Amino acid sequence: MKDCAQLHDLCRLRSTLEAFAVRCWRRGTVRERIADDLRHQLGALKRLATKGDYAAFHQADQEFHRTSVAAADLEPLLKSWEIVAADLDEWILNVKQSYWPNLMALYREHELLLAAWHGEDEGTAEQATHQHLEAGWYRRKMAEGFGGQELNPVQRAVSFIATHFASHLEMAWVARQVSFVSASHLARMFKDKLGVSPLRYLKQVRLERAAQLLRSGADSVATIAGRVGYRNASHFVRDFRQMFAVTPLDYRRGRTS
Repeated sequence: MKDCAQLHDLCRLRSTLEAFAVRCWRRGTVRERIADDLRHQLGALKRLATKGDYAAFHQADQEFHRTSVAAADLEPLLKSWEIVAADLDEWILNVKQSYWPNLMALYREHELLLAAWHGEDEGTAEQATHQHLEAGWYRRKMAEGFGGQELNPVQRAVSFIATHFASHLEMAWVARQVSFVSASHLARMFKDKLGVSPLRYLKQVRLERAAQLLRSGADSVATIAGRVGYRNASHFVRDFRQMFAVTPLDYRRGRTS
């Protein structure tokens, strides 16, 4: 039986292999097809999560990740991943059964992972892969009473928001499932450490990313709004003006009020 350090190293190796695979298929011609295949498998994960069937969910989860790795079309990569995944299989199932009392929370993490994989930013896709496969370790450490800087609730939330800001994020869900504290406690900690609420911090991250996109590209304001997580372009323009004192178009043109 492998000790905890060996298991953690294997988990990191698996996330490295998966991140490399995602980088490969995102750059290839199969990107849209693979994303469609993964969305279909995501639907199966949701149905199994609703039923609370851990064993079946685990198998479908493994196939979801295998599909992504296989999409890189590199046989040595897939073989390496299969060896590592087999070594981790029993441990990962145990972690799911012991530290995820609600499989729908784990399904939601897969939903956010796929959104990052299919998003615009390659670095975000790779970071999301590592975060996803580290989640079990954080849950286990919290359950066993081990804290430390890596489990700081604010840092956990900040890192997660930096990766998934373009997705629809509910701060109550982030507090419970990412930071392992109540929403009110996370709000107090954010206020103490950063001077803003978690929701305000999320808005700042989105708008700062939008400003980068406005400076570096020619996408429309509506397109940029969608890329940073806004569903309503007019709300985006309103918030952008509040933060930067100019409209997005004037910001792009270098105008100030």
